[in-house]
Amino acid sequence: MNFQPGDASAEAAERTAQDVVEQVLELQPLLQRTLRVPLPDQVSTRLGTVTPHQLEALGRLPPEGITMREFATAVGISGAAATALASRMIRQGLAKRRYDDNDRRTVWLVPTAEGQETAGAVRDWRRQSVTRMFERLDTAQVTAFLEVLSALTGPAPGTDSSSSS
Repeated sequence: MNFQPGDASAEAAERTAQDVVEQVLELQPLLQRTLRVPLPDQVSTRLGTVTPHQLEALGRLPPEGITMREFATAVGISGAAATALASRMIRQGLAKRRYDDNDRRTVWLVPTAEGQETAGAVRDWRRQSVTRMFERLDTAQVTAFLEVLSALTGPAPGTDSSSSS
């Protein structure tokens, strides 16, 4: 919604943009309640003190594991932050470190069986939440929703997507 200042249509569009923002702010809590599917007891019990950030990180670990450098990149954090996050996940029994037989300097982070089960349970729960939401929409609405999500999560117009940090 970019318009030139002083343009009458720009002023009307700006008012419309403000109305849209207000409507989104009003609908956001309702959307969050709609998306909220109660966490099954067996998943809730399994999670214990696992944080949402740890769950996201756990979900990015393939069963065979990844190097710590790949882990940091996948989660979008620094190497030092990835080491601290991995240490917390290891203490909770969700992952383990493995040293590369060919290069002892290379450290892998591998999900444990408990970590894989936890990630799978959370993934199933998330699928149920999204399925529940989509049951309220027709095909055209789902398509439009996915287009909006893609636009919001892609590079901003006028930016170079190859230079992201």
